[in-house]
Amino acid sequence: MTVHASTDSFEIGDYIGVFRRRVWIVLAFTCAGLLLSTAYTLVHHKSYTATASVFVNANAANASQLADSRTGGSINMDNEAQIVQSDAVASLVAKDLGKVTSLSMLIKQVTVTVPANTTVLQISCSQGSAARAAKCAQDFANSYLVSRQATARSKINADMKQEEARTAPLEAQLVTLQNKINALPSSSPKLTAYRTQLEDIASQLGPLRSAIASFGASTNYNAGDIITNAVPPTSPSSPRKLLYLPAGLMLGLLIGLIAAFVVERRDDRIHTARDLPRFLDVPVLFSTSDSSRLRASVVSGRSRAGQAFTELAQTLATSLGEGNHVLVVAGASAGPDVSIVSANLAATLARIRGDVILVCADLDYSLSPQLLGMASERGLAEVITGSATMDEVATPWPEISRLRVITPGLDKTAAVQEVQYDSCRRLVAAMRSEARYVVVEVAGTADGADTLSLAEFADAALIVAEVGKTERSEVVSCVRRLDHLRTEVLGAAVLPHLGRAARTPARPAPARSARTSQGGPSPSASPETHRPDQAGEQRQEEVGARSRPDTSAERSGRSF
Repeated sequence: MTVHASTDSFEIGDYIGVFRRRVWIVLAFTCAGLLLSTAYTLVHHKSYTATASVFVNANAANASQLADSRTGGSINMDNEAQIVQSDAVASLVAKDLGKVTSLSMLIKQVTVTVPANTTVLQISCSQGSAARAAKCAQDFANSYLVSRQATARSKINADMKQEEARTAPLEAQLVTLQNKINALPSSSPKLTAYRTQLEDIASQLGPLRSAIASFGASTNYNAGDIITNAVPPTSPSSPRKLLYLPAGLMLGLLIGLIAAFVVERRDDRIHTARDLPRFLDVPVLFSTSDSSRLRASVVSGRSRAGQAFTELAQTLATSLGEGNHVLVVAGASAGPDVSIVSANLAATLARIRGDVILVCADLDYSLSPQLLGMASERGLAEVITGSATMDEVATPWPEISRLRVITPGLDKTAAVQEVQYDSCRRLVAAMRSEARYVVVEVAGTADGADTLSLAEFADAALIVAEVGKTERSEVVSCVRRLDHLRTEVLGAAVLPHLGRAARTPARPAPARSARTSQGGPSPSASPETHRPDQAGEQRQEEVGARSRPDTSAERSGRSF
């Protein structure tokens, strides 16, 4: 089987799964955002805002302005809003307000808005206290009216002076002509011409004198009225809790989601059974969510997990076909998962198919004997070193007689150094001839390279992965090791996260094996009790006590 990464695509369920796995990261950042925004609202300098409303009248100051498109009148309200925030108005406010840093800072604290289709200015001022904010807004409103009224008076006076300047030359000409007329006799021919000029000058002076009189009597300098006085606000306008708290919460949630997906992206572990076919193109033949029943012993065939193991056994048996077969169960990562699958698969095959031999070839970490309730006694290590034969160490399981178990053995250190090609080939051939299925439990990691060589003589392999623990790279490495041994990988079995309790299960009380009940050595005996001078007698008694087929006498003479 060639393993390669597939297209990395996400579905709705994948996003929900990421959120469920990384919920603590999301919650941590969300709470941090909420706490930071809360702390900001508590320690940040509070600002209060008061507002005064001013109705603006059209006066002499607006005589030359174009009509405002928003109000349809002769007042450009945008210009009036700029006047409120001018240095001229701010200087008047600064004299009355006191303790002003600069005019520019004071102007920045003022905002002016104009409601649509009105000639009303809403002048708001923000200060460090409610009373000062109200005084600031009121002073800006009053100063605006004073400034605008002064501007109107100045314009009226300027227009009056302009008309007076135009009238003065005409008045002088009028006086000169009148003097000339008075000096001429009544019969003078020039008298008629002078009187005509006098009438023309008088006609010009009439409108000018009327304009000057109107300017002098004008009251068109009223700037407007304050329709709403500024009052001290009851609560600060900044910082706004209804703005900053939800903003901090949403920002923390957003950062938390981003961090969760970044961590998920960098996490190489298998999180669901769907990860294997989607990312690595490895079919999943077994998957169960029932982790509580997998920790202690072999599951019952009536349980949900037991039914899943039955389906797995049927699938593997169908894939292998007729005849005797050797199946390797390789763990992609260190842990109890490979022992759980091996023990349950061997028991299920023995129950529904035929004779099965379970070989615990993971010499250091196999937990299959404990799951089956069997004692630690001589096993595969002694077969490899040549101190025992396969028939001597293959112990029937009391619950299913068609299942025999070869435990890891006692002398594991010496066995690792004695693993050879010929001996492994003869061992696998001997087991294949005696059982319909031989299930070999091995470690598919680099630590189990010695006993993984048994997979070279197997017909197929099943990879075991644990959700939340096994990494994708470990699965790829396991498949590659099996490919190098030319062992076909049928698929994978995915177990739920078993927790720490399953990694170091309590050692059950040693069960009396079939050989013990027939007078064999005690399972609890220490390695020293199996001395070479007693081994022959014990093996003869065990072989004589077993009820085997007629070929047992021939197998007793084999080296395996």
